[in-house]
Amino acid sequence: MTHRTAAELEGNSYLWDGSEPGWVLCRSKILDIPTIFNRITRMVLLVEDTDEWRAITDVMLSHGVPLLDALPPEE
Repeated sequence: MTHRTAAELEGNSYLWDGSEPGWVLCRSKILDIPTIFNRITRMVLLVEDTDEWRAITDVMLSHGVPLLDALPPEE
């Protein structure tokens, strides 16, 4: 596993800093990395690099982004 620095993840800070609202994490029944989901747009963010995906979700969790058991229902 490759460690990602804060500088490398800076371009993703909108996922946890509140500048783009709606981002949450959803537990996966298949994978051990949560899915990055936007409740407002109802879109999933795909990150192709597994190490980067894991690093982003770790930072999101450390900033208090909610971790849901399932995708939220459509409002």
